[in-house]
Amino acid sequence: MPPRFPTPFKVIAHRGASAYAPENTIPAYTHAQELGVVDVELDVQLSKDGVVVLYHDHTLLKKTGQPGRVRDHTASELLKMDIGTWFDRTHPEIEEKFSGTRLNTVDALFETFGNSFQYHIELKSDDEELVGLTLNHVSAHHLENNVRLTSFLFDQVMRARQQAPHIPTDLLVRDAARLRKEAGLAADAVLLPLQKTWVDRAADASLALVGFPAEDMTPELVQYAVSRGLEIRAWRIRGDEDMHRALEVGAYGMTTNWPDRLIRELLRHKRAGGS
Repeated sequence: MPPRFPTPFKVIAHRGASAYAPENTIPAYTHAQELGVVDVELDVQLSKDGVVVLYHDHTLLKKTGQPGRVRDHTASELLKMDIGTWFDRTHPEIEEKFSGTRLNTVDALFETFGNSFQYHIELKSDDEELVGLTLNHVSAHHLENNVRLTSFLFDQVMRARQQAPHIPTDLLVRDAARLRKEAGLAADAVLLPLQKTWVDRAADASLALVGFPAEDMTPELVQYAVSRGLEIRAWRIRGDEDMHRALEVGAYGMTTNWPDRLIRELLRHKRAGGS
């Protein structure tokens, strides 16, 4: 069995081991499990008929070839959509082929893997019903101790906090360019004060964690988040440079498409005498 790192540093398989199998599908989470990963990230949205479906993008066309959004289709229609062909086309280096792999529901994921994972559930859409319906599935599978709820959408984060105060709730923060644009600041404006406002917002709401893009993280940001009682982890790991940056600044963990590469780096660090 490969080494496992549930604490203190979290190796989180982003949409499953999505560098090796189609994101948010059973094969991606199966591969993550084979790698010995404890924590997995998944994206949830609502179908037209109120079913919680695993899918990341705001629109379906790029990855399924179908029109519209998840919300525009019934679950029956969505579960016939093929995401494996897109993966094969965009990952020609992967020998295994996944054409015909279809979208899944969160219920199917929980049914398949049960409590073998810690699930980081990203609330991807702003549907008000999404939080409660997702929590219904968590409860039905007795996974309250195996989930965290997370989102870039502050209103969704607060709904999660209000409806499930016993479940850790995490806020993801946008990248530097978008933060500056939304704040009306120049492209070269100092970033840390703006980042601190989001840390404060999360801390004041009694959230558990904040997540920032690896490229935007600094030791000062990490130290400030910890001083406010928050865990802090990195997202947008595009390669080894981002992974190493997140490790160097002291991130609590990271979501990565390549959990095996991160595990190897942690082992190397441990052998070299790191903590």
